[in-house]
Order: sequence, then structure tokens, then C-alpha cells
Amino acid sequence: MAIRLDELFDKTKRTFELKLIAGKGGLNHIVGWVHLLEDEIILNRFGGQELAVTTGMKSQEPDWLLHVVTSMKKRDCSGLILNTGMYLKNIPQSVIDWCNQNDFPLFAMPWEISCTQLVQEFCTIIMKRAQKEREYGDIFQSIIQGAPLNPELLAPLKNRFRTDSTFQVFCIRIRFGVEDTTAFRQAILHLENHLTLWQKSKRLQSPYLLFEMDDCYTLVINHLPLAYTQEIADQILDQFSYFSRRNMLSLGIGSQVNGIASVKSAFSSARMAAQMAYQTDKKIIDFQQMGFFKILFAADDTTILKSYEQQLLGPLEEHDQHHHSQYLETLRSYIENDRSLMGVAESTFTHRNTVNYRIQNIKKILNNPLKTAQDLFPYQVAFYIRDMKL
Repeated sequence: MAIRLDELFDKTKRTFELKLIAGKGGLNHIVGWVHLLEDEIILNRFGGQELAVTTGMKSQEPDWLLHVVTSMKKRDCSGLILNTGMYLKNIPQSVIDWCNQNDFPLFAMPWEISCTQLVQEFCTIIMKRAQKEREYGDIFQSIIQGAPLNPELLAPLKNRFRTDSTFQVFCIRIRFGVEDTTAFRQAILHLENHLTLWQKSKRLQSPYLLFEMDDCYTLVINHLPLAYTQEIADQILDQFSYFSRRNMLSLGIGSQVNGIASVKSAFSSARMAAQMAYQTDKKIIDFQQMGFFKILFAADDTTILKSYEQQLLGPLEEHDQHHHSQYLETLRSYIENDRSLMGVAESTFTHRNTVNYRIQNIKKILNNPLKTAQDLFPYQVAFYIRDMKL
């Protein structure tokens, strides 16, 4: 759980004599880091959730301060602290009005207070929170990897989680290069911010944790009402829209389980669903909706599955390659339309007589009458495996 601006303000307002001047509506946003800002050029490097401190050395330039706050808002920054008294004698009313209208927090502290000391203190608080999050993540990873659930392991979690309540896991798989790193960091911060806002509004009273596990960025939510599952998933897709629009994201929703001991199972189901989403080019898969695929994706040795698929569909694939036929497509449609020749004809835009001719040839090639559901089931499984793109 990232730290919110209002938390930082409450912890330090006496020490640094901080006063909120404007933008109260934005206090519930999270803070990723704190920077000294004397030249607006540094804003080009901001990626979101930054808090900045300035003495306003350039504040004599026309509308300099207004330009700074508007630019920070565009970059999803958290707020600005003004070290007043030397360069900043008065804060323009236009800046105060703009911050109030746009819920951009603006603070003031006396010139006698050290900006460097404030930055160091804030960054220390942020790093301690991050360290605590890593410790929680390490504990959950240990549980998922099968560590014994002894009191020493679980004791830290009980300060935050209801270990005897429900847990649900969301696994986010993202494929991105170095050029997408900033977008990924922003997406994580935006998701944290959204979850924090839910908690702040008391809409979601569910402890959560974000951490990396294997090839997934993992969200664990404790005591989550099932009614919110889809909304959480939709928000993940929304906050990671940069990646979902580019088909670079696969999201798996795991089963809801009871008790901390079952988190391993929850993670396994979420990861399996994410893997299916990845291998079938879907943005999101719910484990509860995987059906027969649960069995297939549970197989550790995928070479067995691939061999099975090739054994059943290989003869048709070879025939299609040599004769430029469409027997694989026809068989898949025949299965999907429950052996209806008319259904195949309509779905493939092919004359019924042509479909019948193809089906008769397919039966000969496969040496299978394809009359019953039992006859077709092995080939249906083979198509499932093919869709897994092993």
C-alpha cells in the first residue's frame, strides 16, 4: 500500500510547519517520490505521483508558478510545497484559485525550514513504506512457494490482513520493452492510487498488496466482496490501458479462497488464467470460466499435450498443406455446430454439398466415423490444445 499525501502531511506538518493553501480535494492521492524543483525543465522527467518542493527562485517571471502547477497536474503529480519568505513573498490568487478548482494540493512552509531536510524526511518515510511492502510481498511469496505456516511467518501479516478471511488473487502479465518502462511504472502507481481512493472513501474495506511473483505482477485482496471482482478487473485494464490497447497485457482472475493457507491455490488459479489469456490472445480470463482448459493448463509437461494435438490433427494439417484444402477449419466448425452440416455451411459460407463432401473425406483420413459426441471429443480437446499456442 503506497503512502498518501494526507498521511505525509499529518506526519510532518508540525515538524516542517506545513500549511495547506489550496487543493484539499487532492490530498488522498499517493506520493511516489519527492524532488527539489527550481527549474521547470525537470518536469519533463516526472512520470506521475511526484511531490515537489520549491523556493520559487524564478517566481518573478510572469506566471511562472501557474505554469509549474499546471504542468505538474498534467503529469499526474501529487502536489507542490512552497518554501515562502525569500523569493515567494506572496502566492498569486490565480494560482490558489486554479489549485482549488483542479484539486491540486499546494502547501506553504516558512523560509527558515530546510527544503533539503524536508525532502530527506519525506523520502525516508516513502522508502520505509516501500520496504514494509517488500516484506509483506516476501511473506506472501514464501506462502505461495509452500513455506510452513508457522506463527513467526504469519505474525507480521496479522497487523494488516485478516488471515482467516477470504483472499483473491489477480495476476497481471505484461510484455514490454525498455521503452515502455515509464508507462509500466505509471500504470502501477495509478492502480495503487485507485485502490487507495477506494479505501479512503470507505467503499472498499479490503486490505491489498501488490508484488512481483514469477512472471506476474500480483494483486492480492483480502476480504473482498465477490460483487467487486469484475470492477477490480476492469480497473486493472483501465489503469494499464497503454498495454491493453497494444495487446501487451493478459489478466488472470483467481478463485476466491478461505484462509491464508489457501493463497497458494488462489495464486495458482490466477496464474493459470493469466497464462490462458496470454496464449489465447485474450485480455482477461476468469479461472471460474476456464472449463476444460483448467485440466489442460494444469499439465506441467506441455510436450505431451503438443504430441497429442499433433497425433490427432496432424493428418488433416498435412492434407491441407498438400492439397490446399480446408479440412481443419471444416472439422472445427463441425464440432462447434454439433455435427450439423447446415450449421457448418452457414458458419463457413460453404455450400452444404461441399461440406458433406469434405466431412466424408475427413472421416476417411482420420479413420473415424465422427457420428457421436464421443467420436468428436478427442478432436475437440486437440483444438483446445492448439488454441493454447504451445
